[in-house]
Amino acid sequence: MATPPRRTRPHDPATSPTAGDLPRRTLLQGGLGAAAWAATASWSAGHAATASLPLAGMNLSGLGSNSFVENARIGTHYRDITEQHIAAAGDCPLFRLPTTAQRFSTGQGMPLNETYVKQVGTVLDRLAAQGKRAILELHDYMRLPTRVAARQGFRIQKGQLVGPDGRAVADPAADAVWNGTYTKGAFEYVGYFDGSDQLLKLYEYRVIGTRGCKLYTEDGLPDLWLRLVQRFRDHPAIFGWGLMNEPYTGGLKNADGSEFDMRGLWQRTATRTAARIFDYDRRHFVFICGNEFATAREWKKYSDALATIPDPYGLIVYEAHNYLDNEGRGGGAWKNPQEAVAPDTGEKMVANFVQWLQDNGKRGFLGEHGYPAGNASAEVATRRMLQLLQRNNIPSTQWCFGPGWPAGDSLGMSYDLDMDTVAVKGNIAAVKPFFKERLATYQPPLRSTAT
Repeated sequence: MATPPRRTRPHDPATSPTAGDLPRRTLLQGGLGAAAWAATASWSAGHAATASLPLAGMNLSGLGSNSFVENARIGTHYRDITEQHIAAAGDCPLFRLPTTAQRFSTGQGMPLNETYVKQVGTVLDRLAAQGKRAILELHDYMRLPTRVAARQGFRIQKGQLVGPDGRAVADPAADAVWNGTYTKGAFEYVGYFDGSDQLLKLYEYRVIGTRGCKLYTEDGLPDLWLRLVQRFRDHPAIFGWGLMNEPYTGGLKNADGSEFDMRGLWQRTATRTAARIFDYDRRHFVFICGNEFATAREWKKYSDALATIPDPYGLIVYEAHNYLDNEGRGGGAWKNPQEAVAPDTGEKMVANFVQWLQDNGKRGFLGEHGYPAGNASAEVATRRMLQLLQRNNIPSTQWCFGPGWPAGDSLGMSYDLDMDTVAVKGNIAAVKPFFKERLATYQPPLRSTAT
């Protein structure tokens, strides 16, 4: 079965230049004053029928970068999100906050990593202090990295990784680098030169819920989310829980060579995880990403079965993603940042998803979309797409705001000029007018409202 085109845009803005890319984009709970807590009380899902709910926001990245790095340090391998970053986002009311199970988890059934919990909690505190809300999500594609091999004799010379033979190494995960050291399987890999111990390391991405992964059974993700919900459910910045970013099949095979059933695994895992969350929290929305990179354009083809996940409390929200590049086929690579986009491209691409929500009576969310700064045609198409979503009670968050993005990144919406100054790029233009818009309800779109 054909799969959607893979995005190759960088996900992790802090990635070392010597780290091999995955085949697609790779990516202290302080006190609050009584006034801040009171001001946020009306945002829980329990008030969804009457509250004024945010329509549009942005992804706010940094905390989930470079999850493969062992003993990673904030500020070096991944980024803190400061008060300046949040303030620079202006009126944006809602953020999708990418984090990683790799850092939260110390092992299946084990306590959370308190250092990372406190770092995420601090960012949530800063968001709440400025009246913002967050969807806390795991940005791991249903895969976690495990180190499987290491080699000596490599070094960085003038910014380039150099091998023992003195030759430059373009891809540290390439087969030629690891021949005779490790036999690679039908998985995805990243190579990383660790300056702390001068070793070149190879990481293998194992599917969550399978042997070889840190979360090695189908109880692993539900258990992790139980711990996260228990820790953060009373935080005033929390708007909802994003169970997992973009599960996809890729080239995975079973031991007998047959195709791995990722969609079946995700169906079971999402069902069990949502049920586990509902046992402990019935006040916040649960966001379930679609299959094959959550493609909105082919939602029914890949994600139709997700409609059967039990939703006894009316809190499940189905999350699709949509990029306007590649001649309307999507992917988000934006190989030509000035690619001409027809005005109705976004509307056509999300129509399948909107129709599915209407037919099944489900709540929806467009968790990722984005375009390069300076692309006027994409700006127009994005604005029209957001207007369609507004008419159908579907909120959205654009990719991507936050620290670590280079100024020239196609989809980055901001970059740091210095420690205290954040520059906001022109590709915020389409979504910005929607920041002050609110949804009167957060109910599934009605058939009669589709246009």
